[in-house]
Amino acid sequence: MLPCGAKGEGEGLAASRRVSKDQKELDMCAEGFDMGRLGRLVGQDAAGYKGEIGELYRKMLDDMDGLARLVEESLARVLEQENHNMKLRYKVAGLE
Repeated sequence: MLPCGAKGEGEGLAASRRVSKDQKELDMCAEGFDMGRLGRLVGQDAAGYKGEIGELYRKMLDDMDGLARLVEESLARVLEQENHNMKLRYKVAGLE
């Protein structure tokens, strides 16, 4: 669980270090999603961002779907090439 700010820790170096550590942890999970933006999504204004998050997920799912199709197509081409190579090996070995 990541806090949305340094509230309750007071001002100064300790608060700054905590926010920096939290941002590094968040960056590992969601590149480019800063603490301020996270705070808006879990704070009082969260209801206003519901549509934005839904759109973000839809775009991510569309991207993943496109990548899955590309992987399927390349796998089919690889299998086709492997079959062709196997036929050539049998032909060279005289095992046709």
